[in-house]
Amino acid sequence: MDNEGSTSRAMSADRACTEITLPQASSAHTPPAARNDGIEGNAEVVSTPQPPRADMRFDTLEEAQRHYLAFARRRGFGIRYNYRKKFEVTGEYIRAAMVCHKAGHQAKEKEDTQKPKPVVPERMKCTNIRTDCPARMALKVRDGNWLVTEFCDDHNHPLLKKWSLTGFLRSQKDIPEEDQDFIKILHSVNMETSRMMQVMATLYESVEGVPYTPKGMANFRSKLRAENKYTDMQDTMAYFEDLKSRDKDFYYRYKLDDEDRVQYLFWVDSAARKAYKNYNDCISFDATYMTNKYKMPFAPFIGINNHGQSIQLGCGFLKN
Repeated sequence: MDNEGSTSRAMSADRACTEITLPQASSAHTPPAARNDGIEGNAEVVSTPQPPRADMRFDTLEEAQRHYLAFARRRGFGIRYNYRKKFEVTGEYIRAAMVCHKAGHQAKEKEDTQKPKPVVPERMKCTNIRTDCPARMALKVRDGNWLVTEFCDDHNHPLLKKWSLTGFLRSQKDIPEEDQDFIKILHSVNMETSRMMQVMATLYESVEGVPYTPKGMANFRSKLRAENKYTDMQDTMAYFEDLKSRDKDFYYRYKLDDEDRVQYLFWVDSAARKAYKNYNDCISFDATYMTNKYKMPFAPFIGINNHGQSIQLGCGFLKN
């Protein structure tokens, strides 16, 4: 079902009990906690990874990109591909070059004399001003590996001194694979994005140390939701079957219409069924609690225990 809907919240308690393995800190993207506030502009002191050299080899082009990206992050600049050449026979890449994000010449915008000037000022675009920076790293395939054939680390523009500012560079907005796996676990228990950022800030020892922005994490979560957009019901049934294998008293029931759309879905676990045997004097069934993107009201069965507290005895989704 929908990750934002009430079904996921009802099921998240069980998933939250699952053992979570924290991602290991990687030297490729984890900044040290030490800072030197005495430096002008409160520049953050970070350790720079090993710079590329002319005889360095990598197993894949992606590995070379990750290494150069980590180096560029510490130095305070972004990178992009200048070119990637394929072998005509196999279609595989054999040559590539990565350059500074300010490499190349700035394109001149042609003024359209026929187009009248707008009355309302146009919104300023966040563009990158290129300065023909010579920094680059060239590679080619040799003996099955990617060999660095040229490396230049000379820049003709100021570099970013603060680690936290490099996260706004386009090439540095990608979330590391280790963090993606951990975020998927947090996403599966419906943790809010703001809370996720707090958890990652704890792992990185500061908010500024997180190598991506809250917007980047929100975009990643949107991608995860899109992947499960058309398999939500199958995923729910698989999850219910897993619960049923572990809890013999777990029960669920659903009904489909002529177009195989869900008309209703109910479920109850063993704890709720045991509670119903003792506290069944007053039962409330409220189908106006809330709706989700499927426009199906969430309908909980609520009872009252011997302490006068409300307890949930079951729940479901209704189409009508």
